[in-house]
Amino acid sequence: MNHNKINFVLLLTACIEPTQFKNKVQRNDSMIRLADYKEALKMWLHFKDENITTIIFAENSGYDLTEIEEVFLKENKFQRNYQIFQKIASEVPQGLHYGYSELELIDHVVSEISLLKDNDFIIKSTGRIYFPKIYLLTQNLVKSHVFIGDSRRFNFLKWHKNYVLSNLLIFNVKWYKENLLAKKEIMLGLKISHFETLLFYLLNKQKSSSITLRFPYNVNPVGIGAHWDVNYQSLKKRIEYLIRGIFRKIFPQIWI
Repeated sequence: MNHNKINFVLLLTACIEPTQFKNKVQRNDSMIRLADYKEALKMWLHFKDENITTIIFAENSGYDLTEIEEVFLKENKFQRNYQIFQKIASEVPQGLHYGYSELELIDHVVSEISLLKDNDFIIKSTGRIYFPKIYLLTQNLVKSHVFIGDSRRFNFLKWHKNYVLSNLLIFNVKWYKENLLAKKEIMLGLKISHFETLLFYLLNKQKSSSITLRFPYNVNPVGIGAHWDVNYQSLKKRIEYLIRGIFRKIFPQIWI
């Protein structure tokens, strides 16, 4: 038995039928979104990594998940444990972004799913997206970290825009319970509207070597971004990745 082995639980968050914020995202048709989730799930199920022992598909709109179950039954190539979890999102307080609901969903997963152990690590991915190079992070960083995220940081004169991308996060379960659980409740008081901005605010304050807010490598997504309906494999995006990859190596202090 390898006591140094880290157990990863892949958490795929989903909102198949957006309601309150339907007009805020361009890719808002429930059938198209369901197809996105199914395709990404198939790719994750065929992703070879023996350390990813469990996949949790967590959904918060109440949409029928029969077709998601069918994907697990037909495509679970490595016979991973899996759980389909559903919790209807509460109304997002006025002035807050729909990321509030995703943070709420993660809270429910961490608090209510008994198969999660405190020493497990969660790879949280937006459920419509696949990250084929996730191993660059899980093989090289996790042993010395409790949280891994990728940020954008812009500070010019009076213009400040600092946030952690929420489409891919890796964190220790116990650490999450102690540091992020129920933190969505402070967003209104802090006048922070976005989940991603809240993450940067909370984590940047900790100044801990076990927290990284900047990937040292490009870990690019495969799929379609819902907000702008953008293909992450388009030529424009590939050029962005190339530029970002150069900055990571040559100018790592500049977070673009």
